[in-house]
Amino acid sequence: MNTTIRKMMLTEFKGIYQRIELDFAEGEYAPYDVLAAQLAKGVQKGYLLQWDKKDVGYALCADGCANGHVLISLLAVYEEFRNRGLGSIFLEDLITDFSRNQGIIVEVEKPENSKSAAERELRAGRIRFYQNAGFYLVPDIDYIIWDVPMHLMIRPLKASLTTMNKQIGQIIRAIYLDLMGKRYLHKLEFNRSAPLAREIGRN
Repeated sequence: MNTTIRKMMLTEFKGIYQRIELDFAEGEYAPYDVLAAQLAKGVQKGYLLQWDKKDVGYALCADGCANGHVLISLLAVYEEFRNRGLGSIFLEDLITDFSRNQGIIVEVEKPENSKSAAERELRAGRIRFYQNAGFYLVPDIDYIIWDVPMHLMIRPLKASLTTMNKQIGQIIRAIYLDLMGKRYLHKLEFNRSAPLAREIGRN
């Protein structure tokens, strides 16, 4: 499959945000002005997946944190191009591009907080999608961002899984301090709910 990744131009973001509003539930993403400001400052970067020279998906990533970790804030394939394996290709290409970093983090909504069986399966499907790409659920944490409870998933690169698990609180706070500054840092809540007893794998 002939795919490439290109950088998103700031002038393209307004159209991409309209897709974000359709692809993600309210609360799963920051307001337009916040994301646009992050892109303008370069603390967040936009990437577009192209298939046969057509844009077919987008990702927003915070990849400039001094701690060497990357947060994939949002990733989606355009609705009209789904179910063709493009999401997996996009994610694998991003992992390759970020291979010099310590690790990659994603946030996924908790299936256990779903309001319906269909929503639960959608959220569980997102977790499986990332697990298939080598991501692990971080155990024993309570994590909320923009007032939405989330699971954190991590993909070690240069860092070890154990190190990322143990340091995830400091890692994610440093990323969001870069993204939001002290003014909005209260929108992130992180607590270790129990001793770190094990690493959760793909099962």
